[in-house]
Amino acid sequence: MQTQARDVVERYYSAFDAHTEDWKDLVTDDVVFDGPVQHARGKADFIMLTAQFLQAHRETRALGRIANGNEVASLFEFDIEAPNGERMTCPVAEWATVVDGRIKEFRVYYDPRAFVRAFGTGD
Repeated sequence: MQTQARDVVERYYSAFDAHTEDWKDLVTDDVVFDGPVQHARGKADFIMLTAQFLQAHRETRALGRIANGNEVASLFEFDIEAPNGERMTCPVAEWATVVDGRIKEFRVYYDPRAFVRAFGTGD
């Protein structure tokens, strides 16, 4: 069953994967992003974090997506290229909450060890 929340998440990732700016309009001003290494609070913070990730992003493969009301769970593989040129695939599970047609919260789960080694990120 296609839900409004699922449609919002699919439009977000369509813009994200195409590296267009449209994804920015699909998050709330008070969006929250929580991952194992990186966190963002508010749209400006989230845009900065996502723009950094998009520099390394090469491809997304959606392996599955389930929607229930305003919540959408997705399973992806992100192909990314580290600053040293190393390409890697990062399996990611994500839980997104949609409010009034925009994404209010992203909770992202992945094993950050290879990502931290390749990008030197961490809290």
